[in-house]
Amino acid sequence: MDNRKKGKEPAAGKGHGCRAPDSTASRNQASTSSRALVPAGSHAVARGTPFDGKQLAFTKKGDMLVPEGYSMRVIKPAEKYDVTSFARAMNPDFAPRLKQLFDLETEAAVEAQKTGIYIGWRCPEFKYDCQRVNKKSRCFCDHSLEEHDKFTGKSVRVPCKVQGCPCKTYAWIPNRPEDIGEFWHQRRRDFDPSKWRAKCKCKHTHIFHDPVTRKCRTQGCGCSHFSSDFLCAACNRHYEEHETFFDTEDSRRSRVCPLVSQDWLPFAEMPDLRNIALTGEEANDSRYLALTQGEGSIPQGSRPSGNDAVVNFGASSSRGGGKSGFRPVYD
Repeated sequence: MDNRKKGKEPAAGKGHGCRAPDSTASRNQASTSSRALVPAGSHAVARGTPFDGKQLAFTKKGDMLVPEGYSMRVIKPAEKYDVTSFARAMNPDFAPRLKQLFDLETEAAVEAQKTGIYIGWRCPEFKYDCQRVNKKSRCFCDHSLEEHDKFTGKSVRVPCKVQGCPCKTYAWIPNRPEDIGEFWHQRRRDFDPSKWRAKCKCKHTHIFHDPVTRKCRTQGCGCSHFSSDFLCAACNRHYEEHETFFDTEDSRRSRVCPLVSQDWLPFAEMPDLRNIALTGEEANDSRYLALTQGEGSIPQGSRPSGNDAVVNFGASSSRGGGKSGFRPVYD
């Protein structure tokens, strides 16, 4: 009787000359592919290796167990992190972007050395400035420094000259998203840098706050004082913890701010980056040399220079005399 009539399948290897499929190879392949090279367990043995059937010997090196026959290279963190090389490798336009980012601060530093007036934004207890203030830098009242009254290195209150503005003293506010570390704004297609303003925690920008009381003027807003929803990119502290300072070289030194003259330039301690900030080229130090050594160079403090400088020929004191035996005579 035909097995199909009873709803039964023919038996494997029987009926109509059928042959059972050989599944041995597939089972072996499955078992081989699912088997780990080194099965879990402390007494694991890697099969199909030179150690097949034998226990792997381990040697303790420090806090690690290293199998014999294997080489090990210890990975140590770099003692000095070369961030500059990494940034240069990751950004083909590293130099022009760096120069553009620090253009305003570089101009402020050069101008400060020529006039002797250093304008910086920092926390009162800091020995360095978080921001060098340029004459084009905006105040909390949204007007630039050059739109405020004349100032000196001893100025405390520099009121705004714009008619109708109640601002009584210049107070720098971040002018760009880069000043607070928000670099992603530049990637937006419709982003307009001239319209960006720093925000308070009440979600309104500083132009909606009174420049004197710092209270929000937006109707229905209960904000009583500007509280930044951002942090300083240099020190990671809030805006209201900073102040704007007008200094001379002497006042900076008295406030324990040692950086003056060419030392106040951006990246003064890193010549390659300093040159990029000044000229846009890493190897071009022409502007730095012109500022420090060339004709019309930046004055180096109040010390006499040029033909007025006292030449010390090996003298051990300011009155002359020294190992050379030469004793100059002063009229």
